[in-house]
Amino acid sequence: MGIFTSQTKRYYSIRKYKIGVCSALIALSILGTRVAANQLPSTETASPQISQLVETTSEATEVANHTTEPVTTSEVSSEASPVTSTESQSSSTAVETVASPQAVQATKEEKNLVANGEFISTTAPSGNWKESAATDWETWIPNDIKKENGAVSIDDGKLHISSTNTYRVAVHQTVDVDPSKRYLFSYDVETKDLKGSGVRVRLRSLTAEGKDLSPQEFTFTNFVAGTQQRKVEKGLTVSPETRKLKVELFFENGIGQAWLDNISLVEYAEKTPETPESSPELVQPETGQISLASNKVYLPVRPDLTYRIADAAVATVEKNMIRPLAAGKTQVDVYDKDTKLSSFELTVTEQQSTVFDTLRNNWEDISLANKRYQSNDTQMKAFLGRLDAGVASSLKKWVEPTEQGKTIFNDIDFSKSSHLTTVYRRLEQMAQVVENPDSAYYHDRSLIDLVRKGMNWLYTNVYNENKSIDGNWWDYEIGTPRAVVNTLIYMYPYFSQEEILTYTKPISKFVPDPTTIRKTLTNPVPAVGGNQTDLSKVAILEGALREDADRVRAGAQGLTTIMKFVDKGEGFYKDGSFIDHTNVAYTGAYGNVLIEGFSQLLPVIQPTEFALKEEQTNILYEWIEKAFMPILVRGELMDMTRGRSISRATGESHVQAMEILRSLVRIAESAQPEQKAKLLSFVKAQLTSDTFYDSYRSLKSYKDIDLVNKLLADNQIPAEVDKDYIAAFNNMDKFVYRSAQEGFTFALSMYSSRTQNYEDMNNENRKGWYTADGMVYLYNDDLSHYSNHYWATVDPYRLPGTTTTKDKREDGSGEVTLASDFVGASQLGNRLATIAMDFNNWNNSLTARKAWIVLGNKIVFLGTDIQHQSAQGAVTTIENRKLLTGEKYSYYINGQPVDLSKEVVTDKTQSFYMTNGKDNQSIGYVFLNQLPTHAKLDQRTGKWSDINYNQSKEEVSNSFVSLWHEHAQTSSNYAYVLVPNQSMEKVNQVAASVKLLHQDRDLQVVYDQEQNVWGVVKYTDTAYKLTDGLSLTDAGLYTIQKVEGGYRIAFYNPSTRTVKNGIELTKAGSSLTVEMEPTAAYPSTVWKVTMPEGSDKQTGSVEKTEKEEKQLKENQPSPEVKQVVHHAAEKTKPSKPRLPQTGEEASLGLGFLGLLTLGAVVDFKCRRSHS
Repeated sequence: MGIFTSQTKRYYSIRKYKIGVCSALIALSILGTRVAANQLPSTETASPQISQLVETTSEATEVANHTTEPVTTSEVSSEASPVTSTESQSSSTAVETVASPQAVQATKEEKNLVANGEFISTTAPSGNWKESAATDWETWIPNDIKKENGAVSIDDGKLHISSTNTYRVAVHQTVDVDPSKRYLFSYDVETKDLKGSGVRVRLRSLTAEGKDLSPQEFTFTNFVAGTQQRKVEKGLTVSPETRKLKVELFFENGIGQAWLDNISLVEYAEKTPETPESSPELVQPETGQISLASNKVYLPVRPDLTYRIADAAVATVEKNMIRPLAAGKTQVDVYDKDTKLSSFELTVTEQQSTVFDTLRNNWEDISLANKRYQSNDTQMKAFLGRLDAGVASSLKKWVEPTEQGKTIFNDIDFSKSSHLTTVYRRLEQMAQVVENPDSAYYHDRSLIDLVRKGMNWLYTNVYNENKSIDGNWWDYEIGTPRAVVNTLIYMYPYFSQEEILTYTKPISKFVPDPTTIRKTLTNPVPAVGGNQTDLSKVAILEGALREDADRVRAGAQGLTTIMKFVDKGEGFYKDGSFIDHTNVAYTGAYGNVLIEGFSQLLPVIQPTEFALKEEQTNILYEWIEKAFMPILVRGELMDMTRGRSISRATGESHVQAMEILRSLVRIAESAQPEQKAKLLSFVKAQLTSDTFYDSYRSLKSYKDIDLVNKLLADNQIPAEVDKDYIAAFNNMDKFVYRSAQEGFTFALSMYSSRTQNYEDMNNENRKGWYTADGMVYLYNDDLSHYSNHYWATVDPYRLPGTTTTKDKREDGSGEVTLASDFVGASQLGNRLATIAMDFNNWNNSLTARKAWIVLGNKIVFLGTDIQHQSAQGAVTTIENRKLLTGEKYSYYINGQPVDLSKEVVTDKTQSFYMTNGKDNQSIGYVFLNQLPTHAKLDQRTGKWSDINYNQSKEEVSNSFVSLWHEHAQTSSNYAYVLVPNQSMEKVNQVAASVKLLHQDRDLQVVYDQEQNVWGVVKYTDTAYKLTDGLSLTDAGLYTIQKVEGGYRIAFYNPSTRTVKNGIELTKAGSSLTVEMEPTAAYPSTVWKVTMPEGSDKQTGSVEKTEKEEKQLKENQPSPEVKQVVHHAAEKTKPSKPRLPQTGEEASLGLGFLGLLTLGAVVDFKCRRSHS
């Protein structure tokens, strides 16, 4: 106690000491009375002791990302689900600190950012306050809680919350913070007979405007319940965009009483304590008897001495370690040079092999395979070299563990939960090299000791069963546990069973149920996808280490919970879609983890009693064929399926493709002959056609290298022949078309009412705003296009194929689903499809009806009835292509070469072509209705940290060529044809066969004369007469091809997924048969229509009179191009140079195309005026 002087009022009162002083005194007294652990020689390491008064972690500050999924809140906290436990905690008095062990010695700035944190100033009660209210504080009670169930008041200078029935309330205020600073948050709490979840504090990050971050960001303290007193301190850092912090004091669904006081948030400045150096005392060498199992290695307590074994047949000494050779007894003498210091009896006992040995050995073989290492294999040597280099790098950062130390690596302060995983992974990498004979660290006693000390220190200070999740749950349940079990398996002979049981205790705590994530938090959910395979992996390997059959079985059975197809929610769909994180397309990320998990776990468990049934595992082959194979092209994984993973510099598309490909090679090992041949043939084609990336760099074990070596060398396994295919992933709103004939792949990323546009989480993918707004991917012979820092340098406002406003966006803003469900594709065979997206943008300031018609060697793009309300304007980005470094490109507009080093504006664009002299990297566009366009070259510089705050801040650059059209606010359209991989002459020839027959809000029709194919998008059930004898009735997507004797028609309605009438035949003698019924895998209905010869004259096309043709020809303006030079503060337009025509044939072709286009426009306007 002490005398407190108010700074705002002239009075004195008996008060507690200043904020933080009590905790400092208590912690100092604890530290001062600590006794060093005995250093007696022992063959076993005792479990580390945890102080019962001070709960510490080596985290100096703790990051606020507690959830990995966005959370929906109502004012203060309707989402902070309470713990359902009703057990009262035992009465105690404690100091809880979750800052570092030195936190109590930190300098705490005098200024408390929390106003009236000591509840001195009060006012008349209002709202939820009783008797008196604390100034600067507000209260919140959820609608489903009765106010009379409890009371909030100020009692003797403390906040007092009491209840007789279940009560939930928050007392809160908002303070300003600086994201560049570190803070220490603290408060005093006392509870009495408090049942239920208890009381805790939530710190909620806000923007400068007081809005939640996206995704929301929280930091929680632990619950306090029962009868106890506690001082809570918490180190805190916030995200860079945080400007305010809402301090929320929660009484969570409890009955009883709680008092809170001395609420403090101060700047945190660490002060390193001065500790005198002490000389270590050498322990005495061993005496007596020591028992050693035949599968363990004994580590003498004095590696500086010489150990001599009497019977060389029983054991041997190697690098200051005793290795058993055979069961038996022998004397071991310990010498200091020539002086014998002691002796002991060593008994080697034969360890009988069990199923748990099989599991551990199988895991080492599938995940590392040191026994498969071949010193003459260059790829294996390179892999080992990378491991050794990683170990050497970690050793340079190593800090010798001490009782008062706060870290074991000088670049880690445990301010983020990800630091847990990082540190354990470094120890895992050290464990990987210990048993490799070619490693510089082979059987290195000092490295083995270092790993053991690291594991012990981390368990004692950072990751143990007395800790709670603080930060990202993934690090506690998956990331860190995987590294722990791997380390213990790779160095199994060097850890006693007692140590193994100790170091796996926190895994048992944080993963009590391998089918549920966040089980120890207030918001557990069933594990799906890659999270499930990861949890199963953790449980199976933990069980193998602990020799717990039930734990292994639970992990194996956990796999079966996801071995199925779904028709809603998360998981695999029959059409190959894969959804995770509620409604995000994630085949190439969480799907990767899932398939790799199976590829590793099945070889581990299938040869044992824990094997899964064959009928269960067969589903893997369906997933592979439908979900994974279509999104891999020439060793590259499509980014539109990778979610926020695209923002990771070291995980670009070719790198991530190898996760799948190496998994398929593993799975093929145990597949039936037919499946094995198919898998290996596919993988071989992918590897051999990828001339950009060295796939061996992504192989993570010597077994992987061995399997790939054998595959590539086996001439009996042919590479799969490239073929045309269409993959319409209608359940995740993605589309893929592979044109093997022309050598390109077209991919389209959309979203709908079923799926979310993008995911920003954990400060990753911060600018992924428009990646599903109809973004188009074109894969040609430039295999590096989406690599080499593409995502760090591309303009996130100008992604190809998207129609967006120019409004500035906040990072992570606008994660939404679409209002419409009219998004999807119908397909007819493997080269024809019609895709549509009834689009409104993230804030409903722009609407459009977008469509794409796939016509074999070309794709038609349509944008209809585009309207927006943005004062900044709106654009459709036609192209934004990254250029190959060192290549010389040429650009043509309307057939004429242009210099794009300055922006070029063209009033009436008929065509655009870019080439580097290689047809298979050339791209052409032909416009069906002439558009004003802008084109320019850009040198763009960015940082990976711009899109992922956890990534490098180093600047990287790329050159881009972009082409775009700017929209008026009122209704506007576009229509153009993409022709990849052709010469400029061929582009014009190919596009000339495409006719735009109809384009208004409710109907868009395109016809390809070359193939007699129509693509039709209908938004209403109003009949459209396609030919004299054929009308289309239902709303939906039609892909129609005229064939001998009639038509083949594919139909799909993405909203209803049903057929009402479909089509109407009006000519006598016509007939219709269903060629293919819709299925979950292929939802298009395919009809075959038979018609009498000559009865199907096309009526949907535009027919013009001779007078109209002449008038259009006379009024046809010559295309003009303007060059615009941009300066810092102005935009000037020089005179308009007229581009000459390029020759008689080109002139006639373009003129004819122009006439047809304008005719279509005239007809379109006439139709609208009469509608």
